[in-house]
Amino acid sequence: MFRTSLLLVLLPTSLFAQGIFKDNETYTARLQLLAGGNLPFWMQARQYCTIPAQGPVTQASFSIAADYQRPSKTRPYLRRKSWDWGYGVNVTTNAGATNQILLPELYLKSRWGALEVYIGKRKETFGLADSTLGVGPYSWSGNAMPVPKIQIGFPNWTSLLNDRLAFQAVWAHGWLDDRTAFVRRSYLHQKTFYLRLGKPTARLQTFLGINHQVQWGGYAPSLRTSPSPTQTEYFQPNGSLPKDAAAFWSVVTAGRGKNAAYNPYDFRERVGNHVGSVDAALQLQTNGHRFLFYRQQPYEMPSLLHLANWRDGLTGVSITTDGTDTPVIRKLVVEVLYTKNQGRKGSPFGQGPVWEENYFNHRQYQQGWSYRERTLGTPLLAPTRAAEGLFTKDNLLSAVHLGLDGSLGQGYTFNGRFTYLHSDGTPESPYTRAKQQVSLLLELRKPVWFLKGSELLASGAADFGDVYPQSWGFSMGIRKSWGFADEDIPEIARYRLKYRSHRW
Repeated sequence: MFRTSLLLVLLPTSLFAQGIFKDNETYTARLQLLAGGNLPFWMQARQYCTIPAQGPVTQASFSIAADYQRPSKTRPYLRRKSWDWGYGVNVTTNAGATNQILLPELYLKSRWGALEVYIGKRKETFGLADSTLGVGPYSWSGNAMPVPKIQIGFPNWTSLLNDRLAFQAVWAHGWLDDRTAFVRRSYLHQKTFYLRLGKPTARLQTFLGINHQVQWGGYAPSLRTSPSPTQTEYFQPNGSLPKDAAAFWSVVTAGRGKNAAYNPYDFRERVGNHVGSVDAALQLQTNGHRFLFYRQQPYEMPSLLHLANWRDGLTGVSITTDGTDTPVIRKLVVEVLYTKNQGRKGSPFGQGPVWEENYFNHRQYQQGWSYRERTLGTPLLAPTRAAEGLFTKDNLLSAVHLGLDGSLGQGYTFNGRFTYLHSDGTPESPYTRAKQQVSLLLELRKPVWFLKGSELLASGAADFGDVYPQSWGFSMGIRKSWGFADEDIPEIARYRLKYRSHRW
């Protein structure tokens, strides 16, 4: 299998001299070995479900992507088209303790001006938070396998009022079918809306927005064959969940279900499992530095309406160093995640508890806010299965996270992640004694001349504590990108790649 994986990675480097469908295709191949029994948290987390829980594993990955036409270093005459199209495919194989063939990305997209439509699944995150070194945006973090969906909207900043105001907005319908889930063939409803105040070149910019995701519809196979009297509160007699037009309206508007034929839970409350966050951020650009301060306020209806869980949220700062000189630390991210309120202490207006949340758990969708057994939101609310069958037994959390990216000189770069986690259990089943966890990772990268320019990768990670199993692991790998990506390489680097390819 290792030879097959090596062939999957190296063979394409000699095949695609010209694009298959478009001449601006970019190809990426990666081969890595992961050692360890239970692979540590930060080796698995936010990898789009491509890293298995158990090692050792040999992983090979190959992707093709064609973005919209744009100028490049070698073809500056190219112009952006009013109408354009693109696509992406990624195939990943794992061999060893876990054997898998995965398809994390497969999509076709089209753009008319700033409006984009795409069908398929692709890697993406939603929310105002650092998506590179942080714990990930609260409700859609890039931790689970991408969900197949149809999406329409404006995914990039679209300018208004002479660039002083810009917006992003998308609307999507997806399919959350998972053979291992308690509820199968459920749907995803997703919409986001964000505003930016200030020009892209302004020293100070303000960002505001909201994202709203709903898991809805579907049926519970176990209740079709063995109906449970205790589940009649939450399901139709045949084990299904509402999916008619009235149910969809409740999903979109977050209004209450109004069909008397629904089960008592959906009739009394909102149809579906609603998850989202209200976000705010402030970006300050100075000479050589960029500071991003952000806050994500989570909600699972209707606590948002009463600000009942205002104490909860993800708060962070990201500091990036610009300039031509390579500093030791190029980026620093510090984040605090707190989820121990969940509406239990009431609103700041003096009201008592109006609704108590149970983040990422749900009485109907017992697989929780997940897809293929991985959290769709921040991975810190992990699938530690609760005794009552719910998704996680650890969602009363406080966590501190540190992320670093920098240079060690002579071409070596690194990134590191350190997370301390304190868990009190869940609102329904709190621990009598809190659990603690430390998870860390360090990755080194080094460009080499092998295959006319590649990158060597090495990393080590460990978990200590009693939330996850104590574990350690390390990996070594090589990554190569070519095609249209080469056209953005400076000419001196291109010269070295051409005439010094024998050097390491």
